[in-house]
Amino acid sequence: MNGRSVKTYEDIVGFHGHSCLGLALGYRVALKAVEWLNANHAEDEEIAAVVENDSCAVDAVQVVTGCTFGKGNLIFRDIGKRGYTFYNRDTGKGVRIVENYRPIESPELQQLRNAVFSGTATEAQREEFREFTRRGIEDILCAPEEEIFTLKEVMNPPPPRARLFHTLTCDRCGEKVMEPRAVKTGGKVYCADCAENAD
Repeated sequence: MNGRSVKTYEDIVGFHGHSCLGLALGYRVALKAVEWLNANHAEDEEIAAVVENDSCAVDAVQVVTGCTFGKGNLIFRDIGKRGYTFYNRDTGKGVRIVENYRPIESPELQQLRNAVFSGTATEAQREEFREFTRRGIEDILCAPEEEIFTLKEVMNPPPPRARLFHTLTCDRCGEKVMEPRAVKTGGKVYCADCAENAD
């Protein structure tokens, strides 16, 4: 595995704050990505990830791959799909992984979920739901890959590396704004919020 340090699921839970189905799915996806790309945890921008949702899974992607918003190598494409595309900048390889896991569903389970999330569940119902979640996580962590996701090599180039921009000051609120996000009009500089109400 190219000498890389593989994060455990407990590492991911420690970062995220709790264990859940989405986190377990993201963990499996991210592990497969670094394996397929033959990549190490990104110290800088060696790996780039494009995520198509903002679910718990993305925290697992960050911890396993080293792709983060702050480094500019985690790109959020807000389309609500369970798709994740990863690139190894050193080799030019890319892979898109689509999560297709489907937990067992039933009307009874849906009623239980609704009770838990609405805050009306009894302690017995909450424990039943916790047990269902525990079993689901165990299933995700142990299931064959083909039951969890599909993957396909991508041929398009990776997204551009992060860029550094000048910082400007909004003439209305006085707060700092990066230059490409600033709105310049009438000789003034505005942040996006203030531009909506510019004179």
